[in-house]
Amino acid sequence: MEEFNTTNNTQEQGEYCESSKAAEDTAREQREYYAPGAEKPRREKSKGNGAGGYVLTGVLCLLLGIAIGSGITALALSGIKQAVGSIEEKAPSIGQDIEDALEDFFGDGFDFEWRHGNQKPAQQEQSDEYQEQEAREYITRELPEFDGVQPVITDTANPAPDIVEQVFDGVVGINTYSEYQGEFVQDGYGSGFVVASEGYIVTNAHVIRGGDKITVTFSDQEEVDAEVVGSDSTLDVAVLKVEKSGLTPLALGDSDPVRVGEFTIAIGNPSGTELAGTTTFGIISATARSIHLDGRVNNFIQTDAAINPGNSGGPLLNMRGEVIGITTAKNIYAGYDEYGNSISAEGLGFAIPINEAMNVVCQLIENGRMIRPGMGIQVIGVDAESAEYYGIPEGILIYSVTRNGSAHKAGLKVDDIIVEYDGIAATTQDAFVEYVQTLSVGDVLHLTVNRSGESVKVDVTMADMNEMGDELVGGTSKILE
Repeated sequence: MEEFNTTNNTQEQGEYCESSKAAEDTAREQREYYAPGAEKPRREKSKGNGAGGYVLTGVLCLLLGIAIGSGITALALSGIKQAVGSIEEKAPSIGQDIEDALEDFFGDGFDFEWRHGNQKPAQQEQSDEYQEQEAREYITRELPEFDGVQPVITDTANPAPDIVEQVFDGVVGINTYSEYQGEFVQDGYGSGFVVASEGYIVTNAHVIRGGDKITVTFSDQEEVDAEVVGSDSTLDVAVLKVEKSGLTPLALGDSDPVRVGEFTIAIGNPSGTELAGTTTFGIISATARSIHLDGRVNNFIQTDAAINPGNSGGPLLNMRGEVIGITTAKNIYAGYDEYGNSISAEGLGFAIPINEAMNVVCQLIENGRMIRPGMGIQVIGVDAESAEYYGIPEGILIYSVTRNGSAHKAGLKVDDIIVEYDGIAATTQDAFVEYVQTLSVGDVLHLTVNRSGESVKVDVTMADMNEMGDELVGGTSKILE
């Protein structure tokens, strides 16, 4: 019988926590993602990810746990298919682009945001006017010692029981509550894990998003109030802190040398406390899968270990009992049969590599924030053929604008078409995105936009995306419908 290698391969703390300058350089490569565009029509299905998929990611929630109060509406696949059909009737090129994107996104499969419990009442109509936001205060702290201890493996032929028994107490449930009429009502849950005995816990940013109160439930069912140290929506990582002694931090591994075919374990709280501590087993299916989630692109570890709603934020472990990833998402549909019925997908789970996650964790602890320069827009490229079909100028169509973001403040509007930026003709979406990614917070981008046939000059100052929120102003573009 094959024996598992139990050699210690735990990362040193210094390897995780880059200097602020290095982390800032890393952040440049993971900026705001702009929804894509109507590039040239494709006559046959692309072998790569369809561009239309980027548009859909702006309105679909693919994230796995329960993102509390995030305000993203869960859409039924049947509705999406109808929407695609409607677009195809008017513009086969863009309709096929989105249809292909659905298929390219792992065979039509999407997992939508789940909720439970009482929901917040609908908010009153808000003005579209920009409202200056209060400056946030951030707490700086010293980095703790990430003092997790690698489990002792007594059975090298099957180390899983030893691992689960010794890490179990370090895996926690994350509960989010919304305040309603003076009371806190639970409206979501997820998973997390302890990384330092001083009380630091890591989870997904989408798990805690929008929560008015966050608590942590431990293996003994004790529920403790948690402080949000910081969160980063781009990589989907958040850090909490609790005041509790006797914690069991997990050992942190190294995700870089992970190989396809290695065995792995996922532990979390699918469906909440009723199934808390559920353990699943599988293999590494891919080590750097580029996935589009919530309008952004990141690289994930792919695994066939069962991942379910509520697992979000939990640990993905190697056979040494070290954390190599943060479970984040899954794909639930493989496609459609000849009658249009959805076909379930199995074994398509995704986790954030722990090395990338810990660079963000260190920044959140030390500085209380992770700076992600951006404008607060999603865009669609409009090429010559699409421009002629719709009777609009070529350029970069603004698909959506984030409320009270820097684009909103500058006066950009949904359906504006960017025709020039910093003196450069806006010919393709990719070129525009690459240019914006070179900018930093405080830089000013000079735009010329076409607004209902009129040329308008707009200057946009880059701001921190993590301070912009998720709410849109003015809805989304309807020009291409």
